[in-house]
Amino acid sequence: MKVGFIGLGSLGAPMARRIARSGFPLVVHDVSAAAMDAFDEPGVELVSDPVEVARRCEALCVCVRMDSDLVDLAGDGKIFAALGEGGLFIVHSTVAPELCQELAERAREHGVALVDAGVSGGGPAALKGELSIYAGGGDDALDKARPLLESLGKVAYLGPVGRGMQGKLLNNLVSIANYGMAAAILDLGESLGFDREQLRETLMAGSAQGFALRAVPGLLRPEGAVAMRQLLGKDVDHARKLADNATPAMAALVRAAESMLERLDRAAAEVK
Repeated sequence: MKVGFIGLGSLGAPMARRIARSGFPLVVHDVSAAAMDAFDEPGVELVSDPVEVARRCEALCVCVRMDSDLVDLAGDGKIFAALGEGGLFIVHSTVAPELCQELAERAREHGVALVDAGVSGGGPAALKGELSIYAGGGDDALDKARPLLESLGKVAYLGPVGRGMQGKLLNNLVSIANYGMAAAILDLGESLGFDREQLRETLMAGSAQGFALRAVPGLLRPEGAVAMRQLLGKDVDHARKLADNATPAMAALVRAAESMLERLDRAAAEVK
């Protein structure tokens, strides 16, 4: 199966490399000329037009940042027409489940099946084929996508289109909530007179250890805080629509996640 990949960012590029190294013929595109220039995987075709990528492949993977990027790419249906009857469109971006469902309807008009397959784990895991993948779609589409998705990592098939993205949003909501709690405990410790980094290392040696406590110093770097706030804020906005905020579980998660967004706002203000 010839594969197309659109979106060669910090996660998309390693995913595309993994697909190529797994033996799939690959054609790629990114709106950034710098990202295209940096993608030097042997044997991969680089194409300047995303519709032409779709025309050349049987399965098209998309890993763009924002919902608006996905709408710009696929909202007019041209990319589905280029994929054609029997084509497969795989959304790896974290976007609204409803957007995946809307695009699936439009894709169906052209005989194209859509699979929403949110991914978690980061670039190094992508290169090793160790991502966690949350997939939704019809049975036939999932069967067709299975070899490609399994080259990237462990796949959980969660139900019809939209369910994969719901699963990914739940993953992101608890991650962001954990980031917020990790940032808060370090802020509290600092207010009590502890050295922030010494405290973090000490907590990592005990039961408080975890990915969030390890990652949060990097996430709070002032120079990257604005972009991180946009990305995490988008995920929280989508996740809060999964259930009524009066639901105790949702309320608790959203409160903790929002504390991380507020902390990013403060970090961004340090740059000014």
